Amino acid sequence: MSGFPDTETGTGCGCGCGGHDERHAPRALYNPPGRTSLDYRVGEYGSFLAAMLDRLASPAYPALRGLTVRAPDDPAIALVDAWAVAADLLAFHSERIADEGYLRTAREQRSLELLGRLVGHRPRPGVAADTHLVYTLDRDPRDAGTPVLIPRGARSASVPASAGQAPQTFETGADLSARAAWNELAVRRRRPDLLTADGLAARSEIWLEGTSLSLRTGDRLLFVFGEGPPPGGRRLLLPVTRVRIDRDDGVTAIGLSPSPPRSLRELVAEVRRWIAEDPPVDVDGEPTPDHPHPRPESLLIEEFDAQVLAPLRADLDGIGSAARFAARLAGPQER
Repeated sequence: MSGFPDTETGTGCGCGCGGHDERHAPRALYNPPGRTSLDYRVGEYGSFLAAMLDRLASPAYPALRGLTVRAPDDPAIALVDAWAVAADLLAFHSERIADEGYLRTAREQRSLELLGRLVGHRPRPGVAADTHLVYTLDRDPRDAGTPVLIPRGARSASVPASAGQAPQTFETGADLSARAAWNELAVRRRRPDLLTADGLAARSEIWLEGTSLSLRTGDRLLFVFGEGPPPGGRRLLLPVTRVRIDRDDGVTAIGLSPSPPRSLRELVAEVRRWIAEDPPVDVDGEPTPDHPHPRPESLLIEEFDAQVLAPLRADLDGIGSAARFAARLAGPQER
């Protein structure tokens, strides 16, 4: 049989294949938002086989003009059929691999962990269910403060909310020391605060115990940190800007003068610390004090560091004014 078109029907080579048809070309893909799986296959076994059979009769491939047999047991057709199966498998697995690249469609735990590491998230290992228990003890008429030991492994069961639910059993994880005097503990409304020289400079108000301190606006308070002269010790004399007495809590709120703004040198040093170049970290690296949140190497992160952060690190030493500093940060901030 020849491979030339049938002059009567004009439908192809006359071998029974129906003529050349490009309708079996790879189809266009479209994935609207919110899907739980991606449509990523460019074809299936039937479409791949039909497309290759159409190519056998296409005038664009004259070297294949002699293959006119279309029987399944023909060696050439069997080879085409095998390649259609291979293409179907490749398209199927390509679609599964594409699903693993997005949070909504990923199915493998490893894929979800790697996607989370791109933003610094590390999943917490699975733990057993836990709950908070409150023990109420009967009072000992002789001594309400007598300690009672609740041993580790003491069991408690939940009360089912409906007839279809089963009670859940919980066990204490450690020995608990309880007292009848602790049955009704009042809420702690305040606690002492440790003041430091740097912490005091950042605060605009402090609370002092007592309501009869006789402090007035304009008085000066001397804060002594450490012993001896500087640098071993440090003293701050700050004026009182306002006084507010809270008789319900029994405290006096003292307003202090606002702390001065940070210098340009301190701001530049802070920015340099935040954009410092990190050494590469292995994908499976464990957290360390210097790198508490290791992440895998990412092309997006590398490009952002090379295009934005590296030029900014190079320009920080030449910044001499606050206006230039703000203008230089505007571009990276917008990016």
